[in-house]
Amino acid sequence: MSKTALIIDTSSCQAFLAISLGGVIQKKHIIQDGKQLSKCLLPALQLLIGTDKLDYIALGIGPGSFTGTRIGAVVAKTLSFALNIPVFTFPSTLLPDLDNIGSFSYEKSQKYPPDAQIELVYFSPTP
Repeated sequence: MSKTALIIDTSSCQAFLAISLGGVIQKKHIIQDGKQLSKCLLPALQLLIGTDKLDYIALGIGPGSFTGTRIGAVVAKTLSFALNIPVFTFPSTLLPDLDNIGSFSYEKSQKYPPDAQIELVYFSPTP
């Protein structure tokens, strides 16, 4: 059974968003102005996801902008919690090859069962 993934990478001046089915990119969206993530990211994700049922989220973790990466990580973890799906990470150096990321993330999702709690992103509040 093919799994559907949401791919998010916000570590550079361009934010890459995509939906992957079985390791193949089905839809993608690029936000050109990374400084406008607070305005553009959630509406772009809403349009991209639509009615698709996601099985996991693939998150680009840099190297790159700390603030941009943090925004993507917060969104990915929030969606992960709300939808009860795992988050897998990938190095942002794989961009802009979204098909490679889709394939890489799909293989990773097959390797680790969702309940294994391996390579999930965890955050804690700071004072």
